[in-house]
Amino acid sequence: MEKKIKILLINSYSFDKIYDNWKKGTNPSHYLMGKIELEKSGDFIVDIHTHQKHEWLDKIGKFLKISFLDQQVRSLAILKNYDLVYMPYPVSTNRLLTLLSMIGVVKIPLVGLAHQNFIYYKNKDSILNKLGIKQLRQFDAFAFFSKNLMKKTQRDLNYNQEEKDNKCFSVSWGADVAFYEGLKADENSEELPYAVCAGTADRDYDILIKAFEGLPYNLKIYCTPKTIPASVNLPSNVSVDTTWVPYDQLLKAYVNSAFIIIPLKEEIREKGNTYGLTVLLDAMAVGKPVLMTQHSFLDIDIEEEKIGLWVNDNTADGWNKKLKQMISGDINLDEMGKTSKRLHLEKYNIQNFANQMAEVFKTVLKRK
Repeated sequence: MEKKIKILLINSYSFDKIYDNWKKGTNPSHYLMGKIELEKSGDFIVDIHTHQKHEWLDKIGKFLKISFLDQQVRSLAILKNYDLVYMPYPVSTNRLLTLLSMIGVVKIPLVGLAHQNFIYYKNKDSILNKLGIKQLRQFDAFAFFSKNLMKKTQRDLNYNQEEKDNKCFSVSWGADVAFYEGLKADENSEELPYAVCAGTADRDYDILIKAFEGLPYNLKIYCTPKTIPASVNLPSNVSVDTTWVPYDQLLKAYVNSAFIIIPLKEEIREKGNTYGLTVLLDAMAVGKPVLMTQHSFLDIDIEEEKIGLWVNDNTADGWNKKLKQMISGDINLDEMGKTSKRLHLEKYNIQNFANQMAEVFKTVLKRK
């Protein structure tokens, strides 16, 4: 019997709670970034590193500018039990481990997911910035959610051609297929047709609210008290919910909607992050079309795939025009939704992602 590959999973928020919720059936498995599917393959053991035990260590880490110092210190005692460390959010969880890797103390392979820009200090020539780049260069591999982000990171980390070929892998994330099976819209609903918009700080709700004025269509916004729109007088066809909405209730709103909207703030469109990807994958999992701010750091072209429309003119007027096109009747929203669901089942799902990550891990370990 072949020995299983043992992976230590270190994250910037508690995967322990998410794992418990998955076992209860309240969270889909893709929130765990492949852990469940990798273990089901029989080739891997993926242990979640306890998020925090010693708060005082994290306070010291904050002073030293080493985020999540507690879990990194605790990991040093158990690294010998693992073949590889996997960091879904490597920017914030690497600093102690990569510093020790630089001086040869830590030798275990490090693999990170790259779905956000590797932001450095504003002064590119500062010592801290140069150190940050050197630390990230200690990673044996990054798996990228975006090909454009991969190219940008290769430039940022000064990778040569060999490093580009050996350290950079393109992967496609996706939602948990089983979790969304059986979700159906309410056939007898008397509610008027509506679109849904949900998200956090990167959403431009105010542009969207203005764009909905006078449209014969409703909009439901789900946000947090911190991201509440500035708009005071909401049009009668717009509602805003700032309470904590459980995921199953949000999914119900998604399933009963006509389409899902992802409006991104103009200033973050080209920052290098895969903003909106999680909701886009949610939309595909529930089989809904998408209307979304165009940005170049997503590998899924919603227009090319025929699952939605891009909004290139990211103004209230630009959104209004695209909304009118979306609800005009000239677009077959049902057909778009079916295509969206098919892409989820065939390509953009967590099993496919886990298969790709398995190859990344095995490739890295072969080279060690």
